Amino acid sequence: MENGTHGRKWYTDEENNIAFSVLIEPNCEIEKLEGLTLEIAEIMIAVFKRLYGISLAIKSPNDLVYEGKKLGGILTETKLKGEVVKYVVIGIRN
Repeated sequence: MENGTHGRKWYTDEENNIAFSVLIEPNCEIEKLEGLTLEIAEIMIAVFKRLYGISLAIKSPNDLVYEGKKLGGILTETKLKGEVVKYVVIGIRN
């Protein structure tokens, strides 16, 4: 079980779902990462269209949708040191 936005819980079945996180160390000011979650969603939409011919949509702020049904979500979490982002964790769950 994971925590999603607005305190909601996510339940991920290990056999039938995909869930992963990526850690990056951008060492940049927080303003440079504005819109990161949306940009990740747009990249995923482009990849699914190009590789699989599947048209996904974005349900703001962080959900990927196919034919009106939520497929998954994107969560980003940052660790700051002053005004500098030291770490970003990007989580993709369905």
